[in-house]
Amino acid sequence: MYAIHCLCCCPSSRKDELFEIAHELYPNAGCSHVASASAFREAVLAQGDEGCVALAGFSKSGVSDINLCAAVVLDGCAREVVLVVENASGSLRSRAMSAGITRVVEAGAPKPHPVREATQQSAQPGMPPTEQARDGAGAPAPLVVLCSGRGGVGKTSITAVAAHIAASWGMRIALVDLDLANGNLFSCFGLKRGGDLALLDGADQPAAAGIALNVCDGIDLWGPCALPETAETVSPHLPGLFSYVRGHADLVLVDTSSTTTDAVAEALQHADRVVLVYDSRASSLAALARMGGLAVRLGVARTRIMRLENHADPYGEPDFSLGRAEVGLEVARPLWVFEGGREVSQMLEEGLAAELARYESDFSRSVASCLAQILVELGCLPDNDEALRASREPSVKKRFWRFPRTREAS
Repeated sequence: MYAIHCLCCCPSSRKDELFEIAHELYPNAGCSHVASASAFREAVLAQGDEGCVALAGFSKSGVSDINLCAAVVLDGCAREVVLVVENASGSLRSRAMSAGITRVVEAGAPKPHPVREATQQSAQPGMPPTEQARDGAGAPAPLVVLCSGRGGVGKTSITAVAAHIAASWGMRIALVDLDLANGNLFSCFGLKRGGDLALLDGADQPAAAGIALNVCDGIDLWGPCALPETAETVSPHLPGLFSYVRGHADLVLVDTSSTTTDAVAEALQHADRVVLVYDSRASSLAALARMGGLAVRLGVARTRIMRLENHADPYGEPDFSLGRAEVGLEVARPLWVFEGGREVSQMLEEGLAAELARYESDFSRSVASCLAQILVELGCLPDNDEALRASREPSVKKRFWRFPRTREAS
């Protein structure tokens, strides 16, 4: 499995604090420390094509941390650039994002309590606390939940294509469709029905294997419900299902409904990463803020939340204002899936998700890049040439115009 490396620049007296933040963001990363700005840039450049995560913070003299991070961005060798500050004002965040810095982390911000650490564990014996980081080989598969709070933004399309891409990288994928009443994830694979989660009622964990549908080699699907009226019976049995699929797969992808049901809340509380999917419509942006706030209130650490803009313009300017403090997503990492045109919806309507995953387009390449970025953070990117190549794709939109801009005649 591929391991990411974090290179940290800060005074030696605060090295442990920066390492702790690095491991909060990247649980399985290795960390090394550099004290001076010049040595930091040289060390990042020395990583070459492999890249690393560059973190800088706590400097009181010399080159300011934000200027150092901006310089590292311009050098172009870091996989991610993270600025760590004591207090992050709105103007500082705006400057950082304009410079291309991946994220701004506020040191000392209160961390959420482990999800249901007292109540959930007693209610579900044997279930590990959600907030524990995976510790490498033998650990349960990471669980990634895609949600939006609004329909039509592309959660299901992205989930289906990402599953095929991950399977092509040699991973075993468990898909769970939690749009229990109206889910149609199965149709993206050309199937006529899904695996009825209502059959979990009263079943033990091994019985979960009996209701899975094999989509193709490496991908199994659970859900939704065969009858909408049985959806409300599923939520109490989801912890057992999650435990089962995490023990029998390399990655669990959960598609959710546009409404916040008990099942969706249960998935959020078990998630290793929550991906908030939205598009440019005003109502979608409002749903993004609401779902981000809900996830935090349910106990999801902000560093486990990502925001993914679907139907993005690869030639447009990124809108970093979505990370402003009042939305509550200032730490959430931004991802983009680019517009793929009518072909994307046509192929998915015909059940051709596998072909779409192999189709050379902005859409499929950007889904692969987003998937790789998520797996890098989780410390489980496969040691596979295609996966490594996808992880090196830019994590921000291309900032250039399709045609050169010309000065207007005066």
